Amino acid sequence: MEVELTSNSEVEALLAAMEEPSCYQDASGYGNWIIAMESEIQSINNNKTWELVELSTGHKPIGLKWVYKLKKNAEGEVVKYKARLVAKGYVHKQGIDYEEVFAAAERLEIVLSQNVAHCA
Repeated sequence: MEVELTSNSEVEALLAAMEEPSCYQDASGYGNWIIAMESEIQSINNNKTWELVELSTGHKPIGLKWVYKLKKNAEGEVVKYKARLVAKGYVHKQGIDYEEVFAAAERLEIVLSQNVAHCA
């Protein structure tokens, strides 16, 4: 069955019903999620969370993943779209590379425009 959405409120209602996207590819087409991702990148920059360094020889970078969460009020209405960029730290091994973190980080334009082939 095909349904035509005729207003922004109908689109927002559909997004809320779909819940959180599971990956960048799912979120990248929706303005509220893009705003949430831009806000996260701005927060990372403002807090100087990242420091760009050369990857040491023999080390592998840790990947990044966007995590999405809808914040709702008591009535179940969406009040905030949250996006967090997290390191996939679970690939570290105790005694080998546990003390060092090398996460691939890109400029905002690259992170938001990259074409993700599939959801991880």
